Formats: sequence, structure tokens, C-alpha cells
Amino acid sequence: MKNRSILLILGMLGLALIVSCGGEEEEVEMESLEPSPLPVLASTASIDTLFEVVTSTGRVASARTQSLNAQIQGEVVQAPGFVGESISDGEVVFRIASGEHASRLSGANSAYRSAEALYEFECENYRGELTPEVQNMLRQTTGLADAQTSRASAQAQYSNSAMTAGFDGVISLINAREGMIVYPGTVLGEIIDPWNLQVKINLDERELADCEAGQRVYVSVPSLNDTTLVGVVASVSPVIDPALRAGEVIIDLPAIPNLRTGATARIEIVIALHLDELIIPEEAILIRDDRDMVFVVTDDGHAAWQYVTVGAEGRGFVSIIEGEVSDGDQVITSGHYSLAHDAPVAVVN
Repeated sequence: MKNRSILLILGMLGLALIVSCGGEEEEVEMESLEPSPLPVLASTASIDTLFEVVTSTGRVASARTQSLNAQIQGEVVQAPGFVGESISDGEVVFRIASGEHASRLSGANSAYRSAEALYEFECENYRGELTPEVQNMLRQTTGLADAQTSRASAQAQYSNSAMTAGFDGVISLINAREGMIVYPGTVLGEIIDPWNLQVKINLDERELADCEAGQRVYVSVPSLNDTTLVGVVASVSPVIDPALRAGEVIIDLPAIPNLRTGATARIEIVIALHLDELIIPEEAILIRDDRDMVFVVTDDGHAAWQYVTVGAEGRGFVSIIEGEVSDGDQVITSGHYSLAHDAPVAVVN
């Protein structure tokens, strides 16, 4: 009985030893495990030029627009065929029936020629010095002065029946078709110059103070798959609207295929250049404890929390003027909102 008790105690001690050894192995194994790296996106900090900008949104418009309005009452006998039709400078775009005006102009021309012949006859047969005063008197007595006035009036009325283009362009609006009766002031249509385009924007008076003619402008057009154009500030209003507390800035655009008036344009006016700055994408900046910070990817694949002081910003980048970030460092730009310091990460750009 005593021997059986001794054996039982020894068995229990052995089992306890085995369990104890197994626990230590599991504890060692647990301590050696590390969380799986979190996938993140990162960008490289670099020494470069930062473009400080003023941003706004506007719409593309033609620098030259001509509204064609009826000057007389009558029937439209000529009109463009379709919107987008090309028109040359001086070409008749709309014409209003003008039989009465044509007849009046013909009569005025005939009367003028008769008066002119009589005036020349009187000048040739005048006895004495043909002074300017005498010539003016003969113009009155022969009826040439009145005939000239009547002809000018008839020509103006006749020309008012035809609306011509003032520049090379395209038809952008047609309100009147052949056969319609129109009245003075009726808007018949419109011409635009599609090769000279602009964007007009209104800027706050503080932003306006930073703008001047000749500045470079980056223009992004969503309708053209966010194509970015480089334009230039054409003019800055010298007057601030007291109601809006803003002023107008006009930006000239380069002509490119499929850029149309009315398109939305996102504007970035370059107001300053900061050379040789350490810059990073603005997406890398987070705010923790009311301070700006970034996560830098360490050589062993961890996220190092670094407080920074941000300088100028523009076009999606910021300059770092103080902090533990160096040229060539990888800063995390996505997947970092819930990161902790020294968390393992995997850059998956």
C-alpha cells in the first residue's frame, strides 16, 4: 500500500513536470509571434519645388461672343443650318426680307447720281473762285447734300436686314429659322470663337491680392478625364464688388480638341514658388493631440510616429520645415488612420 502511494505521487509529479514544460514552450512560442503587417500605401519624401496656389472653380467660355439681333421687322429668309456650323468673318448669318429696303436704296442711289452730275456741272461752269464755301453752297442748291443723306439712310436700313459675323467662329445658338417673322431686338442667334477660350472666376479679396497678370495657372477639366491644361492669368479686376467682397480673374486657356464652352474647370493659380523644399503628399498628414504628424516606414517594416511642422502647401503637397522626416523616407499616405506607433506594415503600392 505504501509503495502504491509512492508510485502515485511520482506519477503526479511527472505529469506536472510535463505540463509545466509544455506551458513554457507555448509561452515562448506566443512571445515570438508578431501581428501580421498591415497593408498601406506610401510615398517618398523628396527635395523639390512646391507650387503654392489659390484654388477656385469656374466654367470655360469663349473670349469672343457675338449676339445677332434683328434690327428690322420682317420675315427671316436666310438662317444657319445647324449649331456648330463654321462661319467666316463678314459672312451673312441671318437675313430678313428687305424688298422695300432694296427698292428704297435703289431710288436713293439714282437720286444721288443725278444730284452728283448736276453738282459737277455747276462746279465746272461756275464763274469765279471755287472756294470751300462756294462748293458747300452748290451742294445745297443742287440737292447733293440731301441726296447723300438719303442714300446713307437707305444703305443703313438695307444693311440692317443682314446680320454678319464679326469674326471667324461657329454658330452656338439658333433661335430663328427661315419663314419666321421677327421684330427689332429679337435675338436670332449667337456666334462664338471656339479657338480662344477663357475661364472667369471670382476670388475673395484676400486671394485676389495675391494674383496678377501673367501667373501660371493649372486648369483641370473633369469632362476631359481630368486633363490638366496650363493657362495664364490674363487680367485681374482692379475693383472689388462690395456686395460679394470679391473680384474677377480672367484666365486664358490653350486650344485643345473637345474643350467646349460651358465645361467645368478647376483652377489652381500659382501665386508663389518654394524652391528646394522637403515635400510630401498632403494625404500623409494626420492630426493627433492637436498636432500634425506622419507615419514613416522604418527599415524593418514598422510605422514610426513622427510629429512635424508643416509649411507651405499646394497642388496636393505640403512642405515639412521641422520633424524627423528626411529626403528619401517613405511616408504612409493610406491605411494609416488607425495605425499605432511601431505597428508592422507592408507597403503595397
